[in-house]
Amino acid sequence: MSLVIHEQRKPKMQPFYWVLTFEMHVLGILLGLAFTMGPLILLYFWANVWTWMSLAAIPAGIFMVIRLSKSLKGHIWNNTHLDEYLLYEDHIEYERWNPETKDSLKGSLRIGDVKEIYYGRYIFQFSYAYKNSKMTESVPMAELMPIMYLVAGEGTAERAVAVPFTDPMEANRWLEVVGRRGIPLYLTSVIIQDLGDESVASLLREDEDLERAEFDGNIERQFRPYLDRLVQENEEEDRELTEEELDQLEYEMKLLEYEEALQKRRSAFRGTGLLAWLVFPVQFAVGFWLTRQAELGNADPEQPLYPILLVALSAILFFFLVKWMRWLQIIMFSLVTFISFMFLDFSEIETDPSYQMSSMLLAIAMLSLPVAALFYLGIRYVRKGRDAKNLPPMPGPYQPLTENDKPGFESGDRLST
Repeated sequence: MSLVIHEQRKPKMQPFYWVLTFEMHVLGILLGLAFTMGPLILLYFWANVWTWMSLAAIPAGIFMVIRLSKSLKGHIWNNTHLDEYLLYEDHIEYERWNPETKDSLKGSLRIGDVKEIYYGRYIFQFSYAYKNSKMTESVPMAELMPIMYLVAGEGTAERAVAVPFTDPMEANRWLEVVGRRGIPLYLTSVIIQDLGDESVASLLREDEDLERAEFDGNIERQFRPYLDRLVQENEEEDRELTEEELDQLEYEMKLLEYEEALQKRRSAFRGTGLLAWLVFPVQFAVGFWLTRQAELGNADPEQPLYPILLVALSAILFFFLVKWMRWLQIIMFSLVTFISFMFLDFSEIETDPSYQMSSMLLAIAMLSLPVAALFYLGIRYVRKGRDAKNLPPMPGPYQPLTENDKPGFESGDRLST
């Protein structure tokens, strides 16, 4: 049996990003467990209306635990089931994993059956998490990496095996073995998303910019000028766009603006808005007033009714005023409320009424997370119609210009041949 000459394997996530991903999932799961178990513990020690209401946060906690557990399981699977390609003297063996079905596809290809080789690029998503980089180094979210397509067979039996690389030097090592057999080598500008698609070979042949190449030991010496030439040709192309092309370009711009608007709506901070942030100064002012009233003897510092009403009404007002709702705003509200209440009173005398009232407010703020989640879910349901109306309008399907819409054509005109 021949020995393995080269081995190409999909890289694992860098330790820093893997630990970060793992920790964020674990923290989210712990938060979900707090939503699930916290209300039960609170009800056991302090049975009152407030703790009974907090039971409504249990479904949200269960949902978070299940969702994040599945996500973490998926990340672990992706980081342990890696595509592998083995190059022997006379054949190639490979194993590819399908993240959706969790199945592997094993196969082999005799190098003698290869009739065409294509060298190009593929999109390596989240490349920053798979390559060594410094903390201050700016790394793109995705990069174009080298890929080699080996096409073998004829007709319905034709297939293309894609071998992706993360280093151009690895591609050169493979081409030193495969490319020396006189197999036609082509440079392609086509970027294929689904490497397992049966039509890969035909897509490569349909490339208008296809160019024949000869391997001289470093394929990048030919591929980089090839790419630069394509870019230069596109930049130097000086012609006016037709009305149909302008219409299509306008449609693509609308799609881009729509995607950018949706991306902005994923931010909880941008979605909060100035009006919602103003709830916290008002809440602090009322809390300060309650503390002073307790100090003057006008309010019972051990009575939780007023602090509960203050936090509850503030939460309702906050979630109604945000521009768009994101689940992270639940944590934002409870955290900002707790921090602001820490500055209500600086007395260290535990029997002081102002100390007792500020402590009561802090305790309510600390326990507000489950109930804030309940208010969030309720208000999200109430304002779903308003939020749906405020969504950026999605462009409809592209409609090519008809002959009547083209310039120079008026109603009543007839086309002649």
